[in-house]
Amino acid sequence: MKYSTSMFHWILASELATSGFALALGSVLLLAPEDARADVSGANCQIYTVLAMKTGDGSIPPDLEFIGDQLRDDGFAAFKGFRLLESRALELKLGATGVADMSSGHRLQLTLLGAEQTRLKLRATLQAGDKKLVDTDYKIEDAGILLLGGVRHPDGKIFFAIQCRGVL
Repeated sequence: MKYSTSMFHWILASELATSGFALALGSVLLLAPEDARADVSGANCQIYTVLAMKTGDGSIPPDLEFIGDQLRDDGFAAFKGFRLLESRALELKLGATGVADMSSGHRLQLTLLGAEQTRLKLRATLQAGDKKLVDTDYKIEDAGILLLGGVRHPDGKIFFAIQCRGVL
């Protein structure tokens, strides 16, 4: 089954694992792997693990202000506190898969499929143990941010913010 949809500011995907979400900041398109063409040689990605908590004063910490508008959005209204748990850099080569084993126990795999004008084409796979929570191909503006997750945690929910910049 192939999905191709363009949305601005965010996209809400179907339930991931038992209850979750996938949000994207910027313009995102889901695509089929055969649609990718190479305009970049690599990408430098930053992966942030964020805990959204039901308790807190509602403020956004300075280290998460880069996604502050989205954390204030209705999609996060149930959460009153946010904490950055981890940040990882991942360098991708065109067509190769980079793997980030996060301290939360999740594994995030990213593959740079190519680029089209100002958009990067990537594949993201998020796993918890042997269970795949997310496996999707997407297009996003260079340096755009994709939010994946909604994974249960004793203090709230964990999500991952992924930001990649293309390298020529």
